[in-house]
Amino acid sequence: MFTMNFVFILLIIIISVLNINAYRKEINDGDDDADFIDIGIRLTGDNKDYLVADLIAEENDLFNAGLIHGIGLHHLRIQRRHNRRSKRAINDIIEELQRDRRIADVAVGHFLERQKRDFVHDDALEALYRQYRTWKDSHLSVDIDPDFKNSSLKMSFDDELYQKQWYLENEGQLNTPADHDMNVIPAWLAGYSGKNVTICIIDDGLDHIHEELRDRYQPQFSYDLNDLNDTEHDPSPRTYDSANNHGTRCAGAASGKANNGMCGVGVAYNSNIAGIRLLDGRITTLLEARALTLFAVNTSIKSASWGPTDDGTKMEAPGPLVNAALDYAVTHGRHGKGVLFVWASGNGGVASDDCGADGYVSHQNVISIGSINHLGKSTYFGEFCPSTMAVAYTGGRHARSAHEPFMPVGVVAADVGGKCTTKFFGTSGAAPVAAGGLALVLEANPELTYRDVMHIIAETSRIPNLSETEDWMINGAGFHVSDKFGFGVLDIGQMTALAQNWTNVNPRYECYHEYKGSSLPLGIGATVEVNLDVDKCENVTYLEHVTANVSFIYHRRGDVKITLISPSGTTSEMLSYRDNDSTDKGIKYFPFMSVHKWGESPIGRWTLRVETRTPQNHDAEKSATRNDAGELNYFGLRLFGSYISDDSKNNMQKRKASEAFVPSSNELEWIYKRELSIRQSPNVMQKRDYQNLVDERQRRRETSDESLFSIFRKKFGF
Repeated sequence: MFTMNFVFILLIIIISVLNINAYRKEINDGDDDADFIDIGIRLTGDNKDYLVADLIAEENDLFNAGLIHGIGLHHLRIQRRHNRRSKRAINDIIEELQRDRRIADVAVGHFLERQKRDFVHDDALEALYRQYRTWKDSHLSVDIDPDFKNSSLKMSFDDELYQKQWYLENEGQLNTPADHDMNVIPAWLAGYSGKNVTICIIDDGLDHIHEELRDRYQPQFSYDLNDLNDTEHDPSPRTYDSANNHGTRCAGAASGKANNGMCGVGVAYNSNIAGIRLLDGRITTLLEARALTLFAVNTSIKSASWGPTDDGTKMEAPGPLVNAALDYAVTHGRHGKGVLFVWASGNGGVASDDCGADGYVSHQNVISIGSINHLGKSTYFGEFCPSTMAVAYTGGRHARSAHEPFMPVGVVAADVGGKCTTKFFGTSGAAPVAAGGLALVLEANPELTYRDVMHIIAETSRIPNLSETEDWMINGAGFHVSDKFGFGVLDIGQMTALAQNWTNVNPRYECYHEYKGSSLPLGIGATVEVNLDVDKCENVTYLEHVTANVSFIYHRRGDVKITLISPSGTTSEMLSYRDNDSTDKGIKYFPFMSVHKWGESPIGRWTLRVETRTPQNHDAEKSATRNDAGELNYFGLRLFGSYISDDSKNNMQKRKASEAFVPSSNELEWIYKRELSIRQSPNVMQKRDYQNLVDERQRRRETSDESLFSIFRKKFGF
């Protein structure tokens, strides 16, 4: 046994070195920008014709790749026949374009570092150990419980791995606790399977000839942004191996075909599937913006399981081009109802990363999805922040300990080369599972806007376990919210039931308020609070997303924690301490977003609390005196929401204003069991049902938890 383990570890070391070298070669070859050019031009009012853009491109020996919708930029790239140019030549081209009277504006695409979220960041030794542990896990038996009868499953798909798809239908067949699943069965039995809904996977390619995907592949809504030599724009992976299997796995999880005898079934097994190949090459701001807007009118859902590197050191938010692209897609996409952007929240928890530092998953137009394991627990690699809307079951360990019980079946999906996998873990798997579930919601009601879907998620998501109770809060509108779980785990059955008779929410408005005082010093181990009184927010009585724009400088950014407290008392940790973030750059107007204030009123006193900790590294403390380590320079509050009147037709949004509170374990148990008891009921569990709980809590502030629990039990029959 020792010999086999030693040989395996040695083999892994060799393979790892080869893979790292290959990766470095792929990234570094031609890193000199001389062989790459990515430019956007906006034409003047008299020169809007595509032919003018084509002519300008030809004059500069470039290739016009097309208009980036919503931004108004024609995308010019290097001609296919040229392999290299000098930097001087590129600068000359840019200067020539800037002098051209037909051009109103020139935007140069900046290079971006992007990472697929199937990789859990760690140091080299831990990464090696993880590979060894994964190898051991793969040799564990994952047989169906011998006492389990196939007839116990409500669905009778003939797909060979369906019984292992515990996250879709969990009757305990893998010796795991039953009912820890996405509750998709009621939606399937009601006839919803994603028909007439198109899911687009933005990733490293799509093996669209795979048996799981080929019948519903939509080539007219697919594109290859990496290979200019591909005149057919086929998004197939460049290589059919583990380096480029990520997009295909995402597609299989969301849309894999049912009853074809292979793999498993996608959540939306009758949905259409499209792919945009973006991650298998250099990425620029222009390419990223184009990927988000491509075919937005005809695409229902775009799923993204990637983002800035999850290493606990990066802080990055979308720039003007990507912001404009997201705004365009939710305003004009899906024929005016808005594309649903489903984004993986990140796997950097092991590096003490925080999804609040990722402005993509913290964007008001994005549905951010985290992952939980087969026990409904958070995973050790998960990132926690108040922008996460919900979580999906994918599997994975709760703790890093190898001694923790592990169920080595994650999301079942198609794999490149006609293969299948049962080991698609992490938030990479969570986003497409969620996208598939939301496809069923759109089939149940095609008139839903992207914001309607967000409201439905908030109304129906469930508390997934009773072992992690410390993170939950009941906000001022009665929603249970958590940094780890968002509003809870997605309940597809409840979402589709609620969607059928949903009344569209009112239009979204926003207001902006900013702190007008002077900069405040940030000392080491200090706490600074800034109050912002909001007395008016026109057309917003019901909050949705709240963004705090913050600027600060500090000698070690990772030692800064930011908290936002609403007038109702809902507390959101917008940025947590990050052990690996040692930069002294601080941040400038960074947008930290929270959905924890959902349904509350914007009126009243908001408080931004900035805390700094004593450095764990004493050398860092010596680099700055205790009182002048930094300063808070700016605080602005962007409040999104809608106007809800007392006579609103949408009863879901009628709520009483209350104080937020941290529920006791008994209160959480009551909510958890109540939600679980009706998970397959046609009667929709609505968060407004908790208004009685909130009212009782308000009236009985002095009552003990046990007495209060007795009141709930009598009142609600629990």
